[in-house]
Amino acid sequence: MKNMRVFFKMVLAGAILFSASGCDDEKGVKPSPKIDGEALLENFSNHIDDLKQEFTIKAADGGIVTGEQGTKVTFYSNSFLTLDGAPVTGDVKIELVEIYKKSDMLLGRKPTNGRTADGAMSTLISGGEFFVNATQNGQQLKPANGFLLTAPVDNTGGANEGMFIFNGVEKCDGNDCKLEWVQGQNRVEVGQKGNGTGGVQQTEYMAFQSKFGWTNIDKWYSDPRPKTTIHVDVPEGYNKTNCAVYLSYDGEPAALASFDVYDDATGLFTEHYGLIPIGLQVHFIFVSIVDGQWNYAIQQATITQNHVQVISNVQPVTEALLETLVNDLP
Repeated sequence: MKNMRVFFKMVLAGAILFSASGCDDEKGVKPSPKIDGEALLENFSNHIDDLKQEFTIKAADGGIVTGEQGTKVTFYSNSFLTLDGAPVTGDVKIELVEIYKKSDMLLGRKPTNGRTADGAMSTLISGGEFFVNATQNGQQLKPANGFLLTAPVDNTGGANEGMFIFNGVEKCDGNDCKLEWVQGQNRVEVGQKGNGTGGVQQTEYMAFQSKFGWTNIDKWYSDPRPKTTIHVDVPEGYNKTNCAVYLSYDGEPAALASFDVYDDATGLFTEHYGLIPIGLQVHFIFVSIVDGQWNYAIQQATITQNHVQVISNVQPVTEALLETLVNDLP
Protein backbone atom coordinates (compact mmCIF):
# COMPACT_ATOMS: atom_id res chain seq x y z
CA MET A 1 0.00 0.00 0.00
CA LYS A 2 2.84 2.38 0.86
CA ASN A 3 4.39 1.81 -2.56
CA MET A 4 1.04 2.54 -4.21
CA ARG A 5 0.75 5.87 -2.36
CA VAL A 6 4.29 6.87 -3.43
CA PHE A 7 3.50 5.94 -7.02
CA PHE A 8 0.26 7.96 -6.94
CA LYS A 9 2.06 11.06 -5.59
CA MET A 10 4.68 10.83 -8.33
CA VAL A 11 2.01 10.58 -11.03
CA LEU A 12 0.09 13.51 -9.53
CA ALA A 13 3.22 15.68 -9.32
CA GLY A 14 4.05 14.91 -12.94
CA ALA A 15 0.53 15.81 -14.03
CA ILE A 16 0.73 19.15 -12.21
CA LEU A 17 4.08 19.99 -13.82
CA PHE A 18 2.78 19.03 -17.27
CA SER A 19 -0.34 21.15 -16.72
CA ALA A 20 1.71 24.16 -15.62
CA SER A 21 3.97 23.82 -18.63
CA GLY A 22 0.97 23.60 -20.91
CA CYS A 23 -0.50 26.76 -19.39
CA ASP A 24 2.76 28.65 -20.08
CA ASP A 25 2.72 27.46 -23.70
CA GLU A 26 -0.93 28.48 -24.09
CA LYS A 27 -0.15 31.93 -22.72
CA GLY A 28 2.74 32.29 -25.19
CA VAL A 29 5.40 32.61 -22.50
CA LYS A 30 8.82 32.48 -24.17
CA PRO A 31 12.31 32.68 -22.73
CA SER A 32 13.94 36.10 -22.88
CA PRO A 33 16.19 36.68 -25.90
CA LYS A 34 19.86 36.09 -25.11
CA ILE A 35 22.03 39.10 -25.93
CA ASP A 36 25.42 37.41 -26.19
CA GLY A 37 28.50 39.62 -25.84
CA GLU A 38 30.91 36.68 -25.94
CA ALA A 39 29.39 35.48 -29.20
CA LEU A 40 29.78 38.99 -30.62
CA LEU A 41 33.52 39.01 -29.86
CA GLU A 42 33.82 35.50 -31.30
CA ASN A 43 32.08 36.57 -34.50
CA PHE A 44 34.44 39.53 -34.88
CA SER A 45 37.44 37.19 -34.50
CA ASN A 46 36.00 34.56 -36.83
CA HIS A 47 35.44 37.12 -39.56
CA ILE A 48 39.14 38.02 -39.56
CA ASP A 49 40.03 34.32 -39.68
CA ASP A 50 37.75 33.93 -42.70
CA LEU A 51 39.58 36.77 -44.48
CA LYS A 52 43.02 35.25 -43.89
CA GLN A 53 44.89 34.02 -46.99
CA GLU A 54 48.00 31.83 -46.88
CA PHE A 55 50.95 31.58 -49.28
CA THR A 56 54.30 29.78 -49.34
CA ILE A 57 57.53 31.28 -50.68
CA LYS A 58 61.22 30.32 -50.59
CA ALA A 59 63.17 32.41 -48.11
CA ALA A 60 66.27 32.53 -50.30
CA ASP A 61 64.37 33.63 -53.40
CA GLY A 62 61.76 35.94 -51.95
CA GLY A 63 58.64 36.51 -54.02
CA ILE A 64 55.40 38.41 -54.48
CA VAL A 65 52.13 37.32 -52.91
CA THR A 66 48.91 38.73 -54.38
CA GLY A 67 45.67 38.88 -52.41
CA GLU A 68 42.21 38.25 -53.80
CA GLN A 69 41.48 42.00 -53.85
CA GLY A 70 44.73 42.96 -55.56
CA THR A 71 47.01 43.68 -52.61
CA LYS A 72 50.63 42.77 -53.36
CA VAL A 73 53.35 42.08 -50.81
CA THR A 74 56.88 41.89 -52.21
CA PHE A 75 59.58 40.06 -50.24
CA TYR A 76 63.16 40.34 -51.42
CA SER A 77 65.67 37.50 -51.29
CA ASN A 78 66.77 36.46 -47.79
CA SER A 79 64.06 38.64 -46.23
CA PHE A 80 63.44 36.61 -43.07
CA LEU A 81 65.11 36.12 -39.70
CA THR A 82 64.23 34.05 -36.66
CA LEU A 83 63.38 36.06 -33.55
CA ASP A 84 66.94 35.32 -32.39
CA GLY A 85 68.31 36.96 -35.56
CA ALA A 86 69.38 33.84 -37.47
CA PRO A 87 68.88 33.84 -41.27
CA VAL A 88 65.99 31.66 -42.47
CA THR A 89 66.18 29.17 -45.33
CA GLY A 90 63.53 26.93 -46.86
CA ASP A 91 59.78 27.44 -47.10
CA VAL A 92 58.11 30.35 -45.32
CA LYS A 93 54.35 30.66 -44.76
CA ILE A 94 52.92 34.12 -45.43
CA GLU A 95 49.57 35.19 -43.99
CA LEU A 96 47.68 38.11 -45.53
CA VAL A 97 44.44 39.85 -44.58
CA GLU A 98 43.25 42.70 -46.81
CA ILE A 99 40.37 44.96 -45.76
CA TYR A 100 38.97 47.62 -48.07
CA LYS A 101 35.20 47.39 -47.49
CA LYS A 102 33.27 48.98 -44.64
CA SER A 103 31.53 45.65 -44.03
CA ASP A 104 34.85 43.93 -43.30
CA MET A 105 35.92 46.82 -41.06
CA LEU A 106 32.66 46.44 -39.12
CA LEU A 107 32.37 42.64 -38.97
CA GLY A 108 36.09 42.28 -38.24
CA ARG A 109 36.09 45.12 -35.68
CA LYS A 110 38.75 47.13 -37.48
CA PRO A 111 37.29 50.66 -37.66
CA THR A 112 39.34 53.65 -38.82
CA ASN A 113 39.99 55.24 -35.42
CA GLY A 114 43.50 56.63 -34.98
CA ARG A 115 45.41 57.83 -31.92
CA THR A 116 46.65 61.39 -32.40
CA ALA A 117 49.94 62.77 -31.08
CA ASP A 118 48.15 64.41 -28.13
CA GLY A 119 46.51 61.12 -27.14
CA ALA A 120 43.01 61.76 -28.52
CA MET A 121 41.18 59.51 -30.96
CA SER A 122 40.20 60.77 -34.40
CA THR A 123 38.79 59.38 -37.63
CA LEU A 124 41.00 58.22 -40.49
CA ILE A 125 40.39 57.96 -44.23
CA SER A 126 41.72 54.55 -45.18
CA GLY A 127 43.35 53.26 -48.33
CA GLY A 128 43.20 49.73 -46.96
CA GLU A 129 43.92 47.77 -43.79
CA PHE A 130 46.31 44.82 -43.91
CA PHE A 131 47.67 42.05 -41.75
CA VAL A 132 50.95 40.52 -42.94
CA ASN A 133 52.83 37.79 -41.07
CA ALA A 134 55.50 35.17 -41.71
CA THR A 135 56.16 31.89 -39.90
CA GLN A 136 58.17 28.72 -40.46
CA ASN A 137 57.03 25.44 -38.92
CA GLY A 138 54.83 27.41 -36.55
CA GLN A 139 57.67 29.66 -35.37
CA GLN A 140 57.28 33.42 -35.64
CA LEU A 141 59.73 35.21 -37.97
CA LYS A 142 60.73 38.85 -38.37
CA PRO A 143 61.77 40.84 -41.46
CA ALA A 144 65.47 41.05 -42.28
CA ASN A 145 65.19 44.00 -44.65
CA GLY A 146 61.53 44.99 -44.83
CA PHE A 147 58.96 44.40 -47.54
CA LEU A 148 56.92 46.41 -50.06
CA LEU A 149 53.14 46.68 -49.76
CA THR A 150 51.04 47.89 -52.70
CA ALA A 151 47.27 48.43 -52.74
CA PRO A 152 44.98 49.38 -55.66
CA VAL A 153 43.52 52.85 -55.01
CA ASP A 154 40.28 51.93 -56.81
CA ASN A 155 39.41 49.62 -53.91
CA THR A 156 38.77 52.66 -51.71
CA GLY A 157 37.35 55.18 -54.18
CA GLY A 158 40.52 56.57 -55.78
CA ALA A 159 43.85 58.07 -54.78
CA ASN A 160 44.32 60.36 -51.79
CA GLU A 161 47.54 62.33 -51.45
CA GLY A 162 49.24 62.71 -48.09
CA MET A 163 48.70 59.16 -46.89
CA PHE A 164 50.90 57.62 -44.19
CA ILE A 165 51.46 54.17 -42.80
CA PHE A 166 49.63 53.61 -39.51
CA ASN A 167 50.54 50.63 -37.35
CA GLY A 168 47.96 48.62 -35.43
CA VAL A 169 48.44 48.54 -31.66
CA GLU A 170 46.26 46.03 -29.81
CA LYS A 171 44.63 47.14 -26.55
CA CYS A 172 43.04 44.36 -24.49
CA ASP A 173 40.67 44.31 -21.52
CA GLY A 174 40.54 40.61 -20.69
CA ASN A 175 39.51 38.85 -23.88
CA ASP A 176 38.08 42.08 -25.32
CA CYS A 177 40.80 43.34 -27.68
CA LYS A 178 40.59 46.42 -29.89
CA LEU A 179 43.03 47.79 -32.44
CA GLU A 180 44.24 51.39 -32.35
CA TRP A 181 45.97 52.91 -35.36
CA VAL A 182 49.12 54.90 -34.57
CA GLN A 183 50.84 56.96 -37.25
CA GLY A 184 54.29 55.81 -38.32
CA GLN A 185 57.07 57.68 -40.11
CA ASN A 186 56.69 56.09 -43.55
CA ARG A 187 54.87 58.18 -46.13
CA VAL A 188 52.80 56.33 -48.73
CA GLU A 189 53.57 56.96 -52.40
CA VAL A 190 51.05 56.87 -55.24
CA GLY A 191 52.26 55.31 -58.47
CA GLN A 192 51.22 53.38 -61.53
CA LYS A 193 52.00 49.81 -62.38
CA GLY A 194 51.01 47.37 -65.13
CA ASN A 195 48.34 44.95 -63.99
CA GLY A 196 49.40 42.25 -66.42
CA THR A 197 46.33 42.64 -68.63
CA GLY A 198 47.25 44.03 -72.03
CA GLY A 199 49.65 46.58 -70.57
CA VAL A 200 46.88 48.42 -68.71
CA GLN A 201 48.20 50.59 -65.90
CA GLN A 202 46.56 50.75 -62.48
CA THR A 203 47.19 53.31 -59.76
CA GLU A 204 48.44 51.92 -56.46
CA TYR A 205 49.46 53.01 -53.01
CA MET A 206 53.04 51.88 -52.35
CA ALA A 207 54.55 51.68 -48.88
CA PHE A 208 57.66 50.10 -47.39
CA GLN A 209 57.08 48.31 -44.10
CA SER A 210 59.66 47.02 -41.64
CA LYS A 211 57.60 44.83 -39.30
CA PHE A 212 54.82 42.27 -39.42
CA GLY A 213 51.34 42.75 -38.01
CA TRP A 214 48.53 45.16 -38.78
CA THR A 215 49.11 48.08 -41.16
CA ASN A 216 46.72 50.79 -42.34
CA ILE A 217 47.23 53.25 -45.22
CA ASP A 218 45.57 56.45 -43.98
CA LYS A 219 45.33 60.15 -43.58
CA TRP A 220 43.44 62.10 -40.94
CA TYR A 221 39.86 63.07 -41.76
CA SER A 222 39.60 66.84 -42.12
CA ASP A 223 36.53 69.10 -42.27
CA PRO A 224 36.52 72.88 -41.63
CA ARG A 225 33.02 73.01 -40.12
CA PRO A 226 32.45 73.53 -36.37
CA LYS A 227 32.70 70.32 -34.35
CA THR A 228 30.56 68.71 -31.68
CA THR A 229 30.40 65.68 -29.43
CA ILE A 230 27.76 63.07 -30.21
CA HIS A 231 26.12 60.37 -28.09
CA VAL A 232 24.23 57.20 -28.94
CA ASP A 233 21.40 55.83 -26.80
CA VAL A 234 21.10 52.06 -27.36
CA PRO A 235 18.00 49.98 -26.49
CA GLU A 236 17.37 48.60 -23.00
CA GLY A 237 19.55 45.60 -22.19
CA TYR A 238 22.49 46.68 -24.34
CA ASN A 239 25.79 48.14 -23.17
CA LYS A 240 29.50 48.11 -24.02
CA THR A 241 29.77 44.36 -23.28
CA ASN A 242 27.21 43.09 -25.79
CA CYS A 243 26.92 45.45 -28.77
CA ALA A 244 28.97 47.71 -31.02
CA VAL A 245 28.11 51.09 -32.53
CA TYR A 246 29.75 52.59 -35.61
CA LEU A 247 29.54 55.83 -37.59
CA SER A 248 29.74 55.64 -41.39
CA TYR A 249 30.72 58.89 -43.10
CA ASP A 250 28.62 59.52 -46.22
CA GLY A 251 30.78 60.04 -49.31
CA GLU A 252 33.82 58.33 -47.78
CA PRO A 253 34.09 54.70 -48.97
CA ALA A 254 36.63 53.74 -46.30
CA ALA A 255 35.85 55.82 -43.20
CA LEU A 256 34.14 53.96 -40.37
CA ALA A 257 34.45 55.31 -36.84
CA SER A 258 33.70 53.33 -33.70
CA PHE A 259 32.08 54.66 -30.54
CA ASP A 260 34.84 53.71 -28.15
CA VAL A 261 33.51 55.11 -24.85
CA TYR A 262 30.47 53.99 -22.86
CA ASP A 263 29.12 55.85 -19.82
CA ASP A 264 27.65 53.37 -17.32
CA ALA A 265 25.83 56.15 -15.49
CA THR A 266 23.96 57.51 -18.52
CA GLY A 267 23.89 54.35 -20.65
CA LEU A 268 25.21 56.32 -23.63
CA PHE A 269 27.99 55.60 -26.11
CA THR A 270 30.18 58.46 -27.31
CA GLU A 271 33.20 59.08 -29.49
CA HIS A 272 34.30 61.49 -26.71
CA TYR A 273 36.81 63.54 -28.66
CA GLY A 274 34.31 66.08 -30.04
CA LEU A 275 35.60 66.21 -33.61
CA ILE A 276 32.44 65.39 -35.58
CA PRO A 277 31.50 68.25 -37.95
CA ILE A 278 28.08 69.82 -37.46
CA GLY A 279 26.05 69.27 -40.63
CA LEU A 280 27.87 66.06 -41.59
CA GLN A 281 25.73 63.42 -43.32
CA VAL A 282 26.27 60.04 -41.65
CA HIS A 283 24.74 56.64 -40.95
CA PHE A 284 24.77 55.13 -37.46
CA ILE A 285 25.21 51.34 -37.40
CA PHE A 286 24.33 49.19 -34.38
CA VAL A 287 25.17 45.46 -34.24
CA SER A 288 24.81 42.67 -31.68
CA ILE A 289 24.32 38.92 -31.46
CA VAL A 290 20.92 37.80 -30.10
CA ASP A 291 20.04 34.11 -29.81
CA GLY A 292 23.02 33.27 -32.01
CA GLN A 293 22.05 35.62 -34.85
CA TRP A 294 23.25 39.04 -36.00
CA ASN A 295 20.91 41.88 -35.07
CA TYR A 296 21.31 45.38 -36.46
CA ALA A 297 19.94 48.87 -36.97
CA ILE A 298 21.11 51.42 -39.54
CA GLN A 299 19.92 55.03 -39.18
CA GLN A 300 20.66 58.03 -41.40
CA ALA A 301 21.29 61.36 -39.69
CA THR A 302 22.66 64.86 -40.10
CA ILE A 303 24.88 65.81 -37.18
CA THR A 304 23.56 68.62 -34.98
CA GLN A 305 25.03 70.45 -32.00
CA ASN A 306 25.33 68.01 -29.04
CA HIS A 307 23.78 65.30 -31.18
CA VAL A 308 22.07 62.35 -29.46
CA GLN A 309 21.09 59.41 -31.68
CA VAL A 310 18.46 57.04 -30.28
CA ILE A 311 18.78 53.52 -31.71
CA SER A 312 15.50 51.71 -32.31
CA ASN A 313 13.94 49.04 -34.52
CA VAL A 314 16.74 46.50 -34.03
CA GLN A 315 16.13 43.57 -36.37
CA PRO A 316 17.67 40.11 -36.97
CA VAL A 317 19.68 39.80 -40.18
CA THR A 318 21.92 37.32 -41.97
CA GLU A 319 25.61 38.14 -42.16
CA ALA A 320 25.46 38.21 -45.96
CA LEU A 321 22.64 40.76 -46.00
CA LEU A 322 24.34 42.86 -43.31
CA GLU A 323 27.48 43.01 -45.46
CA THR A 324 25.42 44.17 -48.44
CA LEU A 325 23.56 46.81 -46.43
CA VAL A 326 26.78 48.28 -45.03
CA ASN A 327 28.63 48.24 -48.36
CA ASP A 328 25.68 49.93 -50.08
CA LEU A 329 25.78 52.95 -47.76
CA PRO A 330 26.57 56.22 -49.55
